[in-house]
Amino acid sequence: MAEESRAFGSWRLRGGRYEDPGLPVEVLAEFARYERLIVDVARGLYKQRHASRQRVPRGFASSFSLRLSDIRLGSVIPVLERRTVDTDALFDDRDAGIFEEARIVIEDALRSIQAGSGIPRTFPPHALREFSRFGRSLRDDEFIEFESGTPEAVIYSQSVRRQIHEQARLERFEIETLVSGQIVGVSADKGTFEFRLTRGERVVSGRFSSDDIVADLKQYLDRSTMAPTVAINAVAIQSMNEDIIEIQDVLSIEPVLPSAWSERLAELHDLQAGWLDGIGQEVSRKVLREAESLLLEFLDEQVERPYIYPTEDGGVQFEWPYSAGEVTVTVTPGEKVEAYAFSKEDDREREKVFHWRQLSEITEFVIGGISEYAD
Repeated sequence: MAEESRAFGSWRLRGGRYEDPGLPVEVLAEFARYERLIVDVARGLYKQRHASRQRVPRGFASSFSLRLSDIRLGSVIPVLERRTVDTDALFDDRDAGIFEEARIVIEDALRSIQAGSGIPRTFPPHALREFSRFGRSLRDDEFIEFESGTPEAVIYSQSVRRQIHEQARLERFEIETLVSGQIVGVSADKGTFEFRLTRGERVVSGRFSSDDIVADLKQYLDRSTMAPTVAINAVAIQSMNEDIIEIQDVLSIEPVLPSAWSERLAELHDLQAGWLDGIGQEVSRKVLREAESLLLEFLDEQVERPYIYPTEDGGVQFEWPYSAGEVTVTVTPGEKVEAYAFSKEDDREREKVFHWRQLSEITEFVIGGISEYAD
């Protein structure tokens, strides 16, 4: 059969990672999802048009194939081409352009959603689930613009995906995202694990498809209730209010805190009552998790590592000593954080009490003190 290639629509990837040259390799799967979406919509159109037939012709899906033939500058502009063959034996004249028609139907649906009119009733309903899977690797500041630079331009983003889910009444929202928490159980034989979420401390179930991930999961397994918090790059299922329901697959895993920081917290967790000459209370897991949350905030804001000590009453204290002064932050057992800054030059003191969840305010206090007293 004769074979040729021709352009198939127009994409432009913008925002976030796409403002840098090149195409991130982790998003290549989106092109495969788009190809499946086109086939699903085309299949629905064919069945609408041929109500007397229960199936599409043999070879229907395999007759459509996309190739990424080029990547042009201007954010990221991928050039998609369709490999076409002589399909006279497969389609009659009215169906010859059905895949191109499917592309237009998808873009028209996006325009309808963007205009506030929702998903058109004529959109093939069985293709809605594949429609909702497309774009799952997009981050909140990224989007795909179809037919960019033309009057027909339309945008696809995570917010649009959520609208599709809501309007199609799909309760499960699939997304590629970072999920933080602790691994509390691993079953290598079943390819499953249990994960305690940092947000809300709920335990959700997870699965993994690669055996290579088992060693990493076991390395960070929470055997002592004080395993390090890890960030899992995962394919996850969210509810419509953005709560994680389950983890479908693990793409990668790494500790959130540097090992020296998390190991120090583990040492504090192992302290028994009376650790200070017969006095000194145990540091609870709750206090340690609050301290860890603060350390994560410090790390994000590039605050240098503090000295980390237990307090006699079961708290955790961070210290930044300098020649001109010092800054201390104490996480107390009562959900309060006591921040203190002292100038050695003029004996000036500053004190403030926060709730432990006021992470940004506490960090701002620390940064201000460090900038004043650091050598």
